Amino acid sequence: MNAPAQAKAAAAPASPLSPLARLTQAWQAISPRERRLVLLAGGVVAIGLVVGLLDWSRGERARLARSLPRAEAQLEQVQEAATEITRLRGETATPRAAGPALLEAAQASAKSRGLGLVLQASGDGLQVKGQAGLDAFVDWLAALQRDQGLRVQRLEVQGQGSAASIDAVLVQHDG
Repeated sequence: MNAPAQAKAAAAPASPLSPLARLTQAWQAISPRERRLVLLAGGVVAIGLVVGLLDWSRGERARLARSLPRAEAQLEQVQEAATEITRLRGETATPRAAGPALLEAAQASAKSRGLGLVLQASGDGLQVKGQAGLDAFVDWLAALQRDQGLRVQRLEVQGQGSAASIDAVLVQHDG
């Protein structure tokens, strides 16, 4: 019983073969015709991989060529916005009127625009009532927001021909 195990151990080499050595040994074991077929199959696979890689590369180049103008336009917008932010950070904030000065500034602004509005101070803002053209009124509100930081808290508008009846509450908002 011990004799077959000893014969097997004597037949096996002392160190196992490396994968490259086993591959070389298997290569040498096949016939020259089979070697050519294996080389041909390997060549076909390699050509297929190269063609696939080239096709993928061409597709990606086309995709990038389509998206590059859009990305450049976005970059330009971001750069313009960054320039504007830098410019605005450098500006000092104009002091905004408060209390009676705010009421006077808003009344002067409404009068200069020809708006028939009655303004009254109320808390941290203004109560606005009267008749005015809607376009002129909206422009006036935008100017008040920009210049005085006043925002609309409540607004009721009822159309009456070319003029509108307006009842609004504006509050001062910093930010």
